[in-house]
Amino acid sequence: MHLLIDVGNSRIKWRLVADEYNADEITHSGLLADLVDFIDALDTGQIRVLLAAVNQTEDLQKLLSESHFKNVHVAYSQVSQAGLQNSYIHPERMGVDRWLAMIAAFTKIKNSDKPRGVIVIDAGSALTIDVVNIKGEHQGGYIVPGLFMAQQALFANTERVIQYDEKLADSGQYKALGNNTIQCVEYGVINQMIALVKQVKEEYLNHQVFFTGGDGELLAGFLKTGIVDEDLVLKGLWQVRN
Repeated sequence: MHLLIDVGNSRIKWRLVADEYNADEITHSGLLADLVDFIDALDTGQIRVLLAAVNQTEDLQKLLSESHFKNVHVAYSQVSQAGLQNSYIHPERMGVDRWLAMIAAFTKIKNSDKPRGVIVIDAGSALTIDVVNIKGEHQGGYIVPGLFMAQQALFANTERVIQYDEKLADSGQYKALGNNTIQCVEYGVINQMIALVKQVKEEYLNHQVFFTGGDGELLAGFLKTGIVDEDLVLKGLWQVRN
């Protein structure tokens, strides 16, 4: 039995997997306290942990060390792994979430009827865009502030900071000009992000686009294209488990 854990900057996702990764199994998400409650109900001595952490806190390390798991395997970005070649001069400096998401996306499209390159868009605290060619070579990518982070950068810590209205994706309202400061920020940030994604798509027309991350479905809704898979990092973690 394996416990897959993806620790992001704002939330934790985890999934319990037996022999095969089953899409019908439940992926859980929440804060560290929620993970603690989940682990308390497990027979940890029979479970191997697979961990991908971009934000590995002391509390998380303490939890894993004191829970008496069979063992804990921590994933890191590599020079090459699972058919993917890293473009970084120092591969270990690439966020492991980006690395694993690319592995999952590339593996899926490589094993499909129409193998091609992939564009992986992770819309979380930051928006990351990574391009992988048909040979599995990472071409490079971009990192810009995510939706809420960009909003915070403009409004700092004032009370005017609000979450995005997901209805904008269906209404097409983001295409309008804002008529108050909140709208100007919302529409401006969203259009800025959409423009970047569109630019990359146009440069790599034959690549399959994948969206993941907390705002992945929202961003895909604006663009009306691509495959949304919120579990790309967990799937990549499973694929490098050995």
